[in-house]
Amino acid sequence: MKIGMVLDSNFPPDIRVENEAVCLVENGHEVHLLCFDFSVNYEKYEVYRGINIHRLYKHKEWVKKGKALTNTFLNFYPHYWKKKIIQFALNNEIEVLHIHDLHILGAAISANKNLNLPIVSDLHENYPEALKYYKFANTFPGNLIISKKKWAYKEKEWCTKADYIITVIEEAIQRYGNIGIPEEKITVIQNYVNEGDFLKYDEDQDILQKYRDKFVAIYVGAFDTHRGLESVIKALPEVVKEIPDFLLVLVGRGSNYSSLQKLAQELSVSNYVVFEGFQPQEKIPSYIIASSIGLIPHLKTAHTDNTIPHKLFHYMLMNKPVVAANCNPIERILNESNAGLIYRSNNEKELADKIIQLYKNNNLRIEMGENGKKAVLEKYNWSITIKNLTNLYKNIEFKITQNKKSKD
Repeated sequence: MKIGMVLDSNFPPDIRVENEAVCLVENGHEVHLLCFDFSVNYEKYEVYRGINIHRLYKHKEWVKKGKALTNTFLNFYPHYWKKKIIQFALNNEIEVLHIHDLHILGAAISANKNLNLPIVSDLHENYPEALKYYKFANTFPGNLIISKKKWAYKEKEWCTKADYIITVIEEAIQRYGNIGIPEEKITVIQNYVNEGDFLKYDEDQDILQKYRDKFVAIYVGAFDTHRGLESVIKALPEVVKEIPDFLLVLVGRGSNYSSLQKLAQELSVSNYVVFEGFQPQEKIPSYIIASSIGLIPHLKTAHTDNTIPHKLFHYMLMNKPVVAANCNPIERILNESNAGLIYRSNNEKELADKIIQLYKNNNLRIEMGENGKKAVLEKYNWSITIKNLTNLYKNIEFKITQNKKSKD
């Protein structure tokens, strides 16, 4: 089949999109990906790992504003995407539309009135709930023009109209059921790690040397208030009393980057925090190797209780014990595998205690690290969850074939 994926971001990199697209290519499908590129000197068309990439140039700030203003009175973003999706589908004789994330699902459904194609809605997160915590939606002027209720209503409407729903974790099935989406319409494709891709990079000796003599707690990912990084900074005064060679290494960036730096200064722990900013994917394994423990301090919300971060499985694959907040999927997986310690979300005292506990118990660190790697290799890996994707597309292909026969 000719599958048309649509992503309103630049590509590569996107771990989930790449894993899915490569899987479909390897199963004999022709995958076309329509996405953005934020650089002026970009390649409009490229074949990457068998994926036919069709790029649209837009300035990154235009895209950020477009996403933020979707479902407001300045709703220009879906109109732009509707035209592009129609053109993309017709030019490439697309048979199935595979839409990544909620921002452009409405545009795809609107475009589909002209196309009449099956739509797969691949929802990476609970976006309506996440809006309650994203800074842009809760500060001026976003807090005045972005309606979280409207987003919840539109999610239900669009998911009802989509033919298939993909979600990233089992816990989300009940949530979609609560908004009226039947379970048989949902496929779970977890954010498990593709160990072959993740481990293909050479170790960066500069990174390993930089942190060689430190007890490093690492966080890898985007920054925003719902990520809970404030609680980690607040835990540091207690942590450094017990761990003088401690370092918190933050790899990523986001809306609260500056406020986290300010908080570290206010608490006099700046010397124990390293802000590395965004790093290319090939460097991430080395940062994790250089660390002693991995952190997932996400605030426990209806958003984080219905999603799962890649970083959990990256830490586990690299033999690192995890200290994480009690978000439902993370807690379940760490308890099942005995690969880390859980603390109550936003409780910096408990967080500090868990970090100190692992520091003082080297055998426990080793045991939990080994448990995590074993669990990933046996269960929480891409080769396991990918079967759900291949089965979904076998079903779609069968239905398309049957429809063609009935018309003939």
